[in-house]
Order: sequence, then C-alpha cells, then structure tokens
Amino acid sequence: MELNERLDKFEKLVSDKPSNFLSKLAYYKANKKWIDQSSKVAISVLEALNQKGLSQKDLAKKMNVSAQQVNKIIKGKQNLTFETVGKLETALEISLMEIIDYKPVTEIKTNSTQIKPVEKTLTNELVKNVLENFRFPDNFKQKEGAQMDVVYNKLTQTINYPKAG
Repeated sequence: MELNERLDKFEKLVSDKPSNFLSKLAYYKANKKWIDQSSKVAISVLEALNQKGLSQKDLAKKMNVSAQQVNKIIKGKQNLTFETVGKLETALEISLMEIIDYKPVTEIKTNSTQIKPVEKTLTNELVKNVLENFRFPDNFKQKEGAQMDVVYNKLTQTINYPKAG
C-alpha cells in the first residue's frame, strides 16, 4: 500500500468536526468533586435497586419523579440536591449521606494528644498481663546460651517480673 493510499484511508477515518475533548476535560476538572460523589451515589442506588428487586420505573414512582431523572441519577450525571438525596434515601430505605458535625481544630488536637498516652498504657498493660501469666522454665537461660540470658533479663526488667530459679 502506497503512502497516498494510507493517507486517504486515514483522512476518511478522521472527522471534519473539531474535537470537544478539551472542553469536556475542562468541565470534568471543574466539576470533579460532585461528579465523583454522584457516581458513588449511583453505585449505591444501583446496588439497592438490585437488592430490593426494584426497577428504575419503580424508583421513579416512589420518588414521584420522571424515569429520565432516575436514569440520570443512575448514570452519575445528576448534580443532586439535598431534596433528591432525601427522596432516594426514603424510597430505597438506605442512607446515602452523613453530615459530620463541625469541631474546632483545637478540640481535635486535644483528643489526639489524649489518645497516645492511653494507647501506650494499654499496650504496656497487655504485654505485662500476657507475660505475668507466662512462667519461664528453670532451665530457660541455659537452653540457648548467653543471648537468651540477655533477652531474659530485658524481659524481666521491662515488666518487673520476678526471675525464676
């Protein structure tokens, strides 16, 4: 096949209309947050419909909206209002959205500093409780030589465990 023939075939495949890919990309970037959320809602709605054995028409009737609107919701192409989300939740008896209460940053920091000491205390107590119920055999230190003696001493010093034998 000659170069001219290949170019002719290529030109037949290429559209005369300019591509709108860049405008679609710009739209997606500008609306990414709600598009992603809408897609998650769509997946949840589809799963609920499947689980309950309902059709899109059934859902439209329950929500008192058109089948076309339900179709847009299921495609993830609908910028949903709180009203629509409420209708979906009621019709499907599911929860799609949770509003988290505002907490000042200082309160969050305070809570995180309180968690670390509690975590350390609980870990130390757990280790101590486990090892308190474990008795070292009398010949523990002799079994593996000097290295086990070091391990044995470190363990007993860490938890103030009485040495055996």
